[in-house]
Amino acid sequence: MRSPLAQKARNRGNFLAGCRSKAGPFTASPFMNQPSDKHEARLARFIRGNLAAILQHWDAFARSIPAARHMPAGRLRDHAAGILNAIADDLDQPQTPQEQADKARGRAPPHDAGTEAGLHGAGRMSAGFTVNDTVAEFRALRASVMRLWDERGNGDADLTGEDLIRFNEAIDQALTESLQAYVVEKEHITHRFDTLLSATPDLHFIVDTDGHILYANEALAHLLGTPAESACAHRLHDLCPAFAAQIKRDLRAVAETRAVGRGELRCVAADGAQHTYRYVIMPVLAADGSVDALTGTARNISELKASEAKILRNAYYDSLTSLPNRTLFRERLDHDMRHAARTGFALALLFVDLDGFKEVNDQLGHDAGDQLLRQCAQRLLACVRATDTVARIGGDEFTVILNEIGQVAVVEMLAGELLSELARPFSIAGKQVQLSASIGISLCPQDGRQPDELLRNADQAMFVAKRAGRNRFSYFTSAMRDSASARLKLIDELRQALARGELTVHYQPIVELAGETIVKAEALVRWRHPDGSLVLPERFIGIAEETGLIGEIDAWVLSQAVPCALRLAELSGTPFQVSVNKSPLGFMSRLVKNSWERDLALLGRAGSRIAIEITEGVLLDDSPGVRAKLARLQQAGVQLAIDDFGTGYSSMAYLNKFKVDFLKIDQSFVRDMLTTKPDHRIFAETIIAMAHKLGLKVIAEGVETAAQRDWLRQAGCDYAQGFLYSRATSEEGVAQLLCAAGR
Repeated sequence: MRSPLAQKARNRGNFLAGCRSKAGPFTASPFMNQPSDKHEARLARFIRGNLAAILQHWDAFARSIPAARHMPAGRLRDHAAGILNAIADDLDQPQTPQEQADKARGRAPPHDAGTEAGLHGAGRMSAGFTVNDTVAEFRALRASVMRLWDERGNGDADLTGEDLIRFNEAIDQALTESLQAYVVEKEHITHRFDTLLSATPDLHFIVDTDGHILYANEALAHLLGTPAESACAHRLHDLCPAFAAQIKRDLRAVAETRAVGRGELRCVAADGAQHTYRYVIMPVLAADGSVDALTGTARNISELKASEAKILRNAYYDSLTSLPNRTLFRERLDHDMRHAARTGFALALLFVDLDGFKEVNDQLGHDAGDQLLRQCAQRLLACVRATDTVARIGGDEFTVILNEIGQVAVVEMLAGELLSELARPFSIAGKQVQLSASIGISLCPQDGRQPDELLRNADQAMFVAKRAGRNRFSYFTSAMRDSASARLKLIDELRQALARGELTVHYQPIVELAGETIVKAEALVRWRHPDGSLVLPERFIGIAEETGLIGEIDAWVLSQAVPCALRLAELSGTPFQVSVNKSPLGFMSRLVKNSWERDLALLGRAGSRIAIEITEGVLLDDSPGVRAKLARLQQAGVQLAIDDFGTGYSSMAYLNKFKVDFLKIDQSFVRDMLTTKPDHRIFAETIIAMAHKLGLKVIAEGVETAAQRDWLRQAGCDYAQGFLYSRATSEEGVAQLLCAAGR
């Protein structure tokens, strides 16, 4: 017979439906628990009679599971009570020897998915229980029954081995049903989750901390070009190789800081279209607080980016010429003037007004006028550097911002080039159109420290140029014009200096710090001006570069330095090297006349007795022409030195790529490193250490005190050059120093 409690449990609806099935998940042996047996179903009767006490024991344990702490008592106990009643029913069921053997081997007959144990597993999955939590509940049920059996005085009535086997099999069978339902429910949830995430065009993913994909929705799998089930063979940065370093960095940052990571990347879809994605990455934390995985989502914002770009372009660019409009021009002028104030470089503003544009517009029509403005814009752009700004601020008015102007002559040369370009005929509507322009120039800071002031003064200077006859440029002040005249005079005198024999070469010794011996010298050009003064390079080299004379001067200095190096080497009886400065324009500008074949013939005679000093900008240019010239110098046996190192933006990769031999620490780092600017010591130490790591030697310029020399020697610097040893002197002066040193 069924006990009243068992019958009541059968009437509780769906929760006990599985326990009422005819096959039943739990069956019993006909040789156990029969009414005539001494131990007739006593464990089943004990469970039913002490259900409340057993559940109280079990409840205390269940509350220790994090997911169960806030669960209502009724919901927490319902499944446990149902499982215990089902186990008691099972203990009362007859069981054949074959059934018992099958059950012992884990081959119990299939059971109804709606059993109380199955409902328990599915419910626990939905409630956030882990598998370990679910298994622990069944262990607690087993322990609660056994403990209460002993506490209620049943210890002297030992259970038979068959009782325990039946009870443990029933518990294990219930656990199996629970876990099977748990897994099925988890698979259902995962499927629903995947269906949900794959219904959106957004990319969704879960990765481990190394970026290996654990889950990818359909959209991400499509972008990777693989089926969703094969996505786990990829890593997240395979999505976009161009942004692989960024993705790795962001994943590592989220894993280390546990903070949400955000970013954007561009990738190419299977159809070749480019897309921009904005992504969010979040950490998945384990119970112990460690990062178990990383999850994220990425949204295609290509249309948003395109819309933003269009809005931005309309707000800041002229729709006709695509040049910056007045708004963007004002912002850039303000920014560039602030930069000029910080760096000390001059800035020039050119106000360009077309002469005769109104007549063309009136005669040929507005369409022709628009075409003419577009062509003018292109010609202006072709004349300036990428760092400069050409803007259209109205009608036929343009402005040009020239940044970091070292010499006023640069402005004059550009203004002249702009005038020449705009004076060339235009082909408009099948007709040749001739124009000119008037240009006003104002300089920052002398002509204005505020954008409005500088623009106003350039505008006024433009009107002066128009009144003076058009097709010309004018400075804002007469003082500037006077300065320009003086500069033109200096240029004319420099053009004649070589022919008149006014240039001379001096040599400044370079000392090897380890032995305090002179082993090198730098060739430095001087100009003996007709007025009797000695003009130093800083006054005329810039002008020579601007006018294209630098190629002739460099070639002449080299022609003096090569035989000098040979003579000094013969005098000293040991290798002696002379370094010669080579202007960057000699490598990069097509306007400078070069005599490379003649220079290489000279250098072939000298070999390593000559070192060519270049600036960092030559390496950064990295054009085919520059690479070819540097290669030819090195093939001739010439060594390369980077002059004024640390003041530019050289990349370490270029030092190896071009096989540089020496770095010269700029004298600005040496001058104050022991007094007012101790941080310069850090720069010097860094340069020395870096150079030695790359196999380069280091020369310190501007050494004037014994303290500087001692510090540089201690820091590992190889060579020193400066007034402490000698000023630049003639070849005879260097020879005397060598003889005095016993060389």
